[in-house]
Amino acid sequence: MIQEQQWLLSLGTFLPLAGVLVMLFIPKKNEVLAKEVGIVTAAATLLVGIYTLTQFDYGQAEKLQFFTTNEWIKPINATFTIGLDGISLPLYILSMVITLLVMIYSWDHVPHPGNAKAFFILMLVLQTGMAGTFIAQDLILFFVFFEVVLLPMYFMIGVWGGENRQYASLKFFLYTMFGSALMLVAFIALYITSKSASFSFQDLREAGAGVGKTAANWIFAGMFIGFAVKVPMFPFHTWL
Repeated sequence: MIQEQQWLLSLGTFLPLAGVLVMLFIPKKNEVLAKEVGIVTAAATLLVGIYTLTQFDYGQAEKLQFFTTNEWIKPINATFTIGLDGISLPLYILSMVITLLVMIYSWDHVPHPGNAKAFFILMLVLQTGMAGTFIAQDLILFFVFFEVVLLPMYFMIGVWGGENRQYASLKFFLYTMFGSALMLVAFIALYITSKSASFSFQDLREAGAGVGKTAANWIFAGMFIGFAVKVPMFPFHTWL
């Protein structure tokens, strides 16, 4: 693990929320300003991502870089542990690129019934959730970021979706809550059965040998079904 420039990933992940705070004070009728703030925030976030690319040590791509770990939820031993390796780096950057492109396209194409301010705010919240899932190195932190992604998606489907958007958003919510429950139970089961010191990936990896085969199979099943519902994978895709 490389613990240099530890602030970089936090900046790239939470910068969109700064834009959200600014946009909350912009009047709804001032759509142009709201769009400008949204796009500038997304562009600034991408610039942080590009700087991250230049600082990444590609000769040690297999190692976690920009690694940071701090106490977070002490009663359950959840930590704020983040880092990037050669696999998660391109996905982290891709989330920033896609967000900026979608916001640029949406300048003149905000779906019915409009309200560009709310739409762009949800896009920035979605960006934070996506980036967070790629840098999280703790199961509870990963779970929180993963669920943050679902919140703006629910509202975007329910408000700007197609003809049956209310039904679609409710179905999306119920299916993903089922998947979330399975994932969370599996995460907690892994933590308990492994007797890990925390929910961090590193601690769980080191303690994983203590998990029995039967327990490991049940934990895998819970995670697999939970992720299959959320991805979604056949035959768990009917909420689409």
